[in-house]
Amino acid sequence: MTYEKIHLVKDTIDKNDIENLSSWLSTNPRLTKGELTVEFERKWSEWLGCKYSVFVNSGSSANLAAIYSLILSNKLKNNKIVVPAVSWVTTVTPAIHLGLEPIMCDCDKDNLGLDVDNLRQIIIDEDPAALILVHVLGFPNHMKEIKELCDEHNILLVEDTCESLGSEYDGKKLGSIGDVSTFSFYFGHHISTIEGGMVSTDDEDLYHILLSIRSHGWDRDLPEEKQTALREKYGIDDFRSLYTFYYPGFNLRSTDLQAFIGI
Repeated sequence: MTYEKIHLVKDTIDKNDIENLSSWLSTNPRLTKGELTVEFERKWSEWLGCKYSVFVNSGSSANLAAIYSLILSNKLKNNKIVVPAVSWVTTVTPAIHLGLEPIMCDCDKDNLGLDVDNLRQIIIDEDPAALILVHVLGFPNHMKEIKELCDEHNILLVEDTCESLGSEYDGKKLGSIGDVSTFSFYFGHHISTIEGGMVSTDDEDLYHILLSIRSHGWDRDLPEEKQTALREKYGIDDFRSLYTFYYPGFNLRSTDLQAFIGI
């Protein structure tokens, strides 16, 4: 008897996609982050039903950027963050990397998301500032109860939706309910850009921070009025603006090649 290995996924990027990509590459286009990245972000926001999206190089980077943006925004009341017992490691490690105190919440036996009773007790005992949950394998968390708890106790909510692109809860796509959400376009996921991820939010302040920390912490991707405000605040002239970094950021940029596939 012979056995054939069953792969997690095949042909996420189909032959037609590859042929179109090859034709585009033959025009010698700009390959690094450019206009196609912006177009992909806009189309993604429209599909999701949110105001802003930032394309990054992985879902893991999306989680890192999302949590870091909350810290830089000064919106956190303390350094405690609830994390899920069932998740991928990069849902938890950004909290460790960034010096937060992760508090593990048990999982719901039906949807593998957060157990609401355990979460309620954690809130009583720890008064956390933030919460990151994972919608596991397409299953929504109990978002009504969780959102109510977050609103009542001033807790910022991050939705890790990397495994659940397109799933809905009460008529809304997952990832459009919390304060900020993350997605993955890894090769084995529903939509693939080979590697890649997205951070989405309705919060303009978080959006501007995300744009900056994605690219080292500079202001080059920010709207002109935001650039002007930052430069006036810190006394930065046009020449120094090329070498001024307002946040200790990263390089989490993806490429227009990947954005082309995503579109």
